[in-house]
Amino acid sequence: MTQPGGGAAPAVSEIVDGLNDLLQLNHDAIGAYDIAIEKLADRDHANQILGFRRDHERHIQELNELVAALGGEAKNQPHLTGPFKQALQSLGALGGDRGVLAAFRQNELQVRSKYELYAAKANHWPQNVKRAIDRNALDEERHYRWVADALQAMGVGTGEGAEIDAATAARERTLVTGTTVENAVEAIVDAAGVARERIVDAAGTARERLADVAGTARERATDLAGTARERASELAGTARERVSGLAESVRGHGGAEGSTGGGNRISGLLDMEEGPLAGPVGRVRGGVGTARQGAVDATSTLEERIREKPVQMLLIAGVAGFFVGRLLR
Repeated sequence: MTQPGGGAAPAVSEIVDGLNDLLQLNHDAIGAYDIAIEKLADRDHANQILGFRRDHERHIQELNELVAALGGEAKNQPHLTGPFKQALQSLGALGGDRGVLAAFRQNELQVRSKYELYAAKANHWPQNVKRAIDRNALDEERHYRWVADALQAMGVGTGEGAEIDAATAARERTLVTGTTVENAVEAIVDAAGVARERIVDAAGTARERLADVAGTARERATDLAGTARERASELAGTARERVSGLAESVRGHGGAEGSTGGGNRISGLLDMEEGPLAGPVGRVRGGVGTARQGAVDATSTLEERIREKPVQMLLIAGVAGFFVGRLLR
């Protein structure tokens, strides 16, 4: 036997074994569903799971027909692990409705994963078998998505993501257009790329927000520095004003003591030889001495000329007296 794409077709026994594995899986699910429906206090949730149970009953019927058409013998009983799944569902009831749905989700995850595996294998199986498995796989994805969303609404978990949506859309396209599993896988890869791009965009947005926060912090630091400088200038101006006020008070107090006290202080200042005012006082004292010496020298020179040329000096004095007298009239 060959398959359409070339190569050896799978043996019928392999297909029958796969269908029987899925058949037993559906019997496992029905046993766990019965416990969940009984234990749930929320009857809306219980009725939703009851509808899912009908899906599994349909799966069982379809799988029995496929096995019979291939000449195989159907296995209409749970797996050996079936009782463990039911025990897990019963233990979940100890946590109330949340516990029941959490255990239900765990069982649904196993069923969905098994159907995903066989949906890939069915690409090399007869087309009627492939279509049936794809339809059933879509049901299992829908079951799992419902319980994940229900738990998220109760504050448990994060619901379904882009991966499940991509897988569902890819299988729907396979059923409608007859595309191959390879094309479906490519669609899933494309969806994963979109998810990565969204993550990158989110990271970029986070970096931009961090940059905005850093810029705001720098602006606030600059404002604080400017405020500090202004405050320092104000304090310096206040200090200068206080010093000037004290100096004015000292000068005012000194003027009120009278001329005698003022003269004594001036004399004391002129006699200072040490201290911060010694330099300026010394220069003032030096200037006074120079003026006095100049007056003495001028007087001595005048006396010497009178002795040397008395007649000429008398004539000069007479002429000067004449002009001074004319000016004073």
